[in-house]
Amino acid sequence: MDPILGLITATLRIPPPHLTKPVEVTPFFEVGPEGFLMTTPSGGRLHYAPDAGLSLADPPGRPAGDMQPFAWSSGFAAAAWLDGRVPLRVNAARLRDGRLLLIASDRDDLRETLALALADACGLAISDAPVVIDPEDPARVCTNGRPITLRRSRTEMPEPAVRLDARRLQLDRPAIDGMVVHPCAGLVCLADGKGAAASVQELNLLAAIAEIKKHVFMPLVGTAIWGGDAISGVNVVLANALPVLRLTLAPNQPPTGANAVELLALIEDQLKQKADQ
Repeated sequence: MDPILGLITATLRIPPPHLTKPVEVTPFFEVGPEGFLMTTPSGGRLHYAPDAGLSLADPPGRPAGDMQPFAWSSGFAAAAWLDGRVPLRVNAARLRDGRLLLIASDRDDLRETLALALADACGLAISDAPVVIDPEDPARVCTNGRPITLRRSRTEMPEPAVRLDARRLQLDRPAIDGMVVHPCAGLVCLADGKGAAASVQELNLLAAIAEIKKHVFMPLVGTAIWGGDAISGVNVVLANALPVLRLTLAPNQPPTGANAVELLALIEDQLKQKADQ
């Protein structure tokens, strides 16, 4: 497995207006075995093809580099699908032993908040979504090398936007190296609970498959390239291979710097129990 980031260095090519033989066409993207083409509502375009690399065209009237954040998300994910890997809508935190803990949630803000809390309270390097995993060797993952971003919560924020007028802010935290393939510790899925304290449990296979399926990034693109049966099979493979945990949070106690050390200890203890089985 090689890092996906090395595949998406921007070239000077101009993205084509359309793919020649797309398998799936939506108002925002076209995809097929030949490549991936995305068009933003503002008129920007991103094209990736395995034999040609990445090309970007900024929207008319927008500043240079306006499309670059899409390269690190949609372009990164498309390159992964076309290279036989699976992108997941998860953040990652690098544990003290060097393995990456994948962080998932139905709420983007919740997983991002846990990642930031682990960075601030525990000193862990973290990464923005998506993260790519190799279905032939699920113990290996790679990131896009980007610092985490966070959804804008109010009009005035001290952090800069990822691009002009963007709804997401770029936060200054140590980022996991995207040019290195990392060992994977497992996947932790956050959920709101009713108990007095946070708890962690390992999910059974059926629940783990359902969680993996929910957090696959750009599944329509993957299905167009691989086929639906192959995607379903990959969900099972990943659920079998990875420790998949559920971190249930106590009511009104989201991840913060104050409880991050305790939450990390719960997760690592469960991972150790799984490894000792």
